[in-house]
Amino acid sequence: MDERPADLPLDEGVALTLHAASVPVFLHYLERLDALVTLAERHEAGRAAGASLLHAALAEGMFAFAQQVQIAAGFAVRACCPLLDIEPPQLAGGDGSWHQLHARIGAVRAFLAAIDAERMNASARRELSTVAGRASPSFNGADFVLRYVLPNFFFHLAMAYAILRKEGLPVGKQDFDGYHAYPAGFSFL
Repeated sequence: MDERPADLPLDEGVALTLHAASVPVFLHYLERLDALVTLAERHEAGRAAGASLLHAALAEGMFAFAQQVQIAAGFAVRACCPLLDIEPPQLAGGDGSWHQLHARIGAVRAFLAAIDAERMNASARRELSTVAGRASPSFNGADFVLRYVLPNFFFHLAMAYAILRKEGLPVGKQDFDGYHAYPAGFSFL
């Protein structure tokens, strides 16, 4: 891999650090994910017995909602630990219940909030290897976050969102990113 500068240039005089490009993004979207879990949990009360949203998937062979949530949260940790050169912590939330999904997201958010930004930024050029299925790609720290971790994080976050849409929950873009707002009854169609 070619070397990249430690700061990711945006324009004259402005640079985006590795920490700034990832940790605040994870924190914001994990908050959104926790809100989606809350919406799903509330919606679950009106569903037929045995039709848990926790086990709903987009298609056969794809991970269910609970697994998508756990993986999205896990990618945030999976990104930061190699950059910090630490072992991933044992986090709460392993059984996939509503309570445990909230606990997992909360534990990841607490872990991220405690990260030393300077230490993380210092690893932008460090070579890292990871396991992706049967592949073992290598990246420098910046490319690891920007080309591997963030896309995977957003993939699993989007799959969790899509499962809820497929299952009939009235979630929209505002629920996904927390920035959009549309008037009642608005439709793109």
